[in-house]
Amino acid sequence: MEPSASFYVIAFESTHAAMAANKALAAAGCAFAMIPTPREISAGCGMSLRFAAPSDAEAQVTAQGVSEAHSLAALYAKEYSGYRLIEKL
Repeated sequence: MEPSASFYVIAFESTHAAMAANKALAAAGCAFAMIPTPREISAGCGMSLRFAAPSDAEAQVTAQGVSEAHSLAALYAKEYSGYRLIEKL
């Protein structure tokens, strides 16, 4: 049985970084959704990207592959009680 996917959020510090990451992921054919940044996450801009991955490690690989996010975003895991910070990108 395969593990179920968890949801992750990349929260951005700038709208420019969010839009550039959106464009890069769309061009790469990744499945994601642009969402308003959840209230539990404090970030400089109100835009985030939500995507699914089977593990934190695979989510980190995806997030680190978004060069537009480097030093302008943070990766969070969606959990029952809210969001857990995985790393600053």
